[in-house]
Amino acid sequence: MAILTKSKVPSGHWYRSDGTPVHKLPTADGRGERATTIGDARRLGLYPSVTSILGILAKPGLEKWKLDQVALASLRTPKTPNESVDYWCTRVRDVAFEQVEEAADLGTMIHGALELAMAGEPYADDMRPYVEPVMAWRQEVGIQIVEREVKLVNRAEGFAGTADVLFRFGRNGVGILDYKTRKTKPGEEVLSYDNQAMQLAAYAATYWGEENIGRVLAANVFISTTEPGRMAVVKHPDPKRDWEAFKMIAALWRYQKDYDPRQQAAA
Repeated sequence: MAILTKSKVPSGHWYRSDGTPVHKLPTADGRGERATTIGDARRLGLYPSVTSILGILAKPGLEKWKLDQVALASLRTPKTPNESVDYWCTRVRDVAFEQVEEAADLGTMIHGALELAMAGEPYADDMRPYVEPVMAWRQEVGIQIVEREVKLVNRAEGFAGTADVLFRFGRNGVGILDYKTRKTKPGEEVLSYDNQAMQLAAYAATYWGEENIGRVLAANVFISTTEPGRMAVVKHPDPKRDWEAFKMIAALWRYQKDYDPRQQAAA
């Protein structure tokens, strides 16, 4: 008996020069959508997202986790007698990362609820355990939101993306926040990854100006999906250093892809 699986095709993260997302394009027959490719980007003059640029970095911890999930899924997904090896491998991979899809769905819902809450609009009651701690923290520290969900394009370095929250604080302070959902364990410290610091630095330099990057307060707000009500704010101590590192990675991305989006700004 055939076992149906759904195809998983990662969508490219690309933007037009005005910040319009172009993650997908219509299929040739006009009946659906497909992921935007780098060939499309060259043809349309698109800018890669910050996360796409950072995607060229090796992530040993993540790769080990992926291999572990596939190994565990193979135990839960025995091969049927008449099933080809290729088809079985596809099924195993699908089962291995079902939890990632579920976590992404919850993360999207939490992010949407936070966006509504920050705008002073109502949101779903079942999202309150995730949202209320963040709103209480915002009130406690007294940040003043300048813009939310801002589409940013950096023509000088050739990238684009969407920043969650830009804010001011105190007399002259400026900052940026990015929401992340995370599975946590009781008593275990929540830490950020290197690429998250660079992501925020890239957005901050684009919005507040490269000359101001040294005084930006950049922080990730981590919302626990396994301990509802828990959140943690992780500040990145050196956005200037993170920005310099990101620019080098962007240069490597352009070299690897043989595509320089900065030429679109000069055209």
